Amino acid sequence: MDIQKKLNVLIVEDSLASYKAIVSVLQNFGFSIFSERAEWKSEFEQRINDETWDIVISDFYLPDFDGRYVISRVKEINPELPVILITEFLPEEAASEFLNLGAAEFLPKSSIIKLPFVVNRELEAYRLKQSQKKAWDMLVHGEELLTRSQKISHLGHFEVIFPEKNTLWSLELYRILGFDFAEIPLMEKVWALLDEGEQDHIKVVWADLLKDNHSKEMIVTLNTKSGRKKVNLWLEAEKFEDSRFRIFGTIHDISDLSELEHSIQLNEQLFKGIFNNSSQAIFLLDLQGHVIRMNRNAVISFEREETDVQGLELIRSIFSNSDEESKKKLIYGMKLALKNQSFEVFVSYNLLDGREKYFDCDFYSLTDPSGKILYIVLEAKDITEKIVLERAYAQSQKLEALGTFAGGIAHDFNNLLTPMLAYVSFLNSEWSKGATNEAIQKSLPAIEGISKSLDRAKNLIQQILTYSKIDNSISKQLDLRENLLQVLKEVRTVSSNQITLFTDLGNEPAYVNADPIQIFQILSNLYENSVFALQDIPNPKITITLSKVLYEKSELLHVGFMKNTEYWKLGFADNGDGIPPEIIEKIFDPFFTTKGGKGTGLGLPIIYGIMVKMGGTILVNSSIGKGTEFDLYFPAWKAML
Repeated sequence: MDIQKKLNVLIVEDSLASYKAIVSVLQNFGFSIFSERAEWKSEFEQRINDETWDIVISDFYLPDFDGRYVISRVKEINPELPVILITEFLPEEAASEFLNLGAAEFLPKSSIIKLPFVVNRELEAYRLKQSQKKAWDMLVHGEELLTRSQKISHLGHFEVIFPEKNTLWSLELYRILGFDFAEIPLMEKVWALLDEGEQDHIKVVWADLLKDNHSKEMIVTLNTKSGRKKVNLWLEAEKFEDSRFRIFGTIHDISDLSELEHSIQLNEQLFKGIFNNSSQAIFLLDLQGHVIRMNRNAVISFEREETDVQGLELIRSIFSNSDEESKKKLIYGMKLALKNQSFEVFVSYNLLDGREKYFDCDFYSLTDPSGKILYIVLEAKDITEKIVLERAYAQSQKLEALGTFAGGIAHDFNNLLTPMLAYVSFLNSEWSKGATNEAIQKSLPAIEGISKSLDRAKNLIQQILTYSKIDNSISKQLDLRENLLQVLKEVRTVSSNQITLFTDLGNEPAYVNADPIQIFQILSNLYENSVFALQDIPNPKITITLSKVLYEKSELLHVGFMKNTEYWKLGFADNGDGIPPEIIEKIFDPFFTTKGGKGTGLGLPIIYGIMVKMGGTILVNSSIGKGTEFDLYFPAWKAML
């Protein structure tokens, strides 16, 4: 199953444990869940109208209403929305009744393991119905648009099937001819409106059409009730395989050219509407690659105003900050478009503020009826969220596999090191008791060096063991601000007093759901990293901030897989040398270190694993010569339980 399958589900359940069990079993199946719980009738009434839900899962027995009400209310609002009842102690005949009332399925809570399969089935059926409804609405809209377009452009059409002479007129043709809609459509009535000379001519043309398949176009005048009208008459004959045939024709009222100009303007507005409302970013380019137009979505996705780049080359304006490989692909795509060939390419794009986005781009050309290329079109689909999700998933898979492997071997290494440390400690103790032997005296530094190396090895193994136990944490609600103050009090006693520490932690408790030991690991590791980065830096400074942020108003919008609406943002910044761009992508890889023999390369991977496990993330921003900032986002809890 697609791991990115999204599901908006309203769960009507008075038991918090049951609610969590339902969410858990759906997430384990692979759904990306957005859910809300309604326990009371008032909550249900509010939430059923608050969101666009894909499915409703409801218990039957509820504090002040029941599953029967849930079914009927949902069907009033959206008859197609699936409702699944999941409860215990419900008689079989009652379950049948609720299925007849419109419930999609009934499941006992003891069979909750079946729920994901039922949800998947009903979700696909619901979305299929929605797609069919949309297609039907589009078809109806298309018919309305055709009728409206004919009315605006004063273009009516008709067809006559032979030999039966079954005749059909469009509504606009009735209007042009000045006939009531109840009038029986006969072509003789149309020819009777022609001038006498034109009536003879149309009879000859009509007879020719009945003999052979061809078309004919002419300008004629109709004498209607509202006056004389000049029209463009176009006729075409078509034979069928069963010896039957039809004549199809249009009558275009061209007596008022201003109406035609109005129609052209309306069509232009329609094109602009389609252009600007497209879900893709679209650039219209001339044959030299200069930007002529860009739609609304292009302005939003690329964060550039049309007036700023209009008339400029696409590569040198929009993609000026992109890497050289992306530029080469874009140039190649435009060259193929000039040969009337389409081309799809994946490119990266750097926003003016330094953020990177990714686009799936299609190049193609627009031509006139003769095939002459008029414009080049670039359609760009923003796939940044998809790329970020894929990278995050790959990183988590790598960390999980490495953690499993590390946990398996670390204990064995630890068992090997323990006696070695004991022997070295014994030798060091014995030889240090005033030994006079010259050889022994010379070997003491070596023994001390071995002891230090073994200590470092034991510390590394301890880090590996910590890394492999991220999933075994015991979470509880705690005040992140209070924990941070405690950690700072401890680390400041052992770190350099030459470093100036600035803190802005606010006064509000910062409640999160986490393991206190892991919180200490995160905060102490980050502080130690900053201290290391500030060695030999004049006026070293560390700035630590804590604030609450909303998902939609933060840089988390570009992360993609975050689910909460509120987060506590913890910032750790220093004014060190910064992290070079070529290695910043590697800093969360296990065992990657820039500290030489002084680091294990597991500090940041451990932090990354902990943050992802608790539903948060860690982001890094760094500038050479200015310093580095790590921003950690913890899902916020509203209050302590």
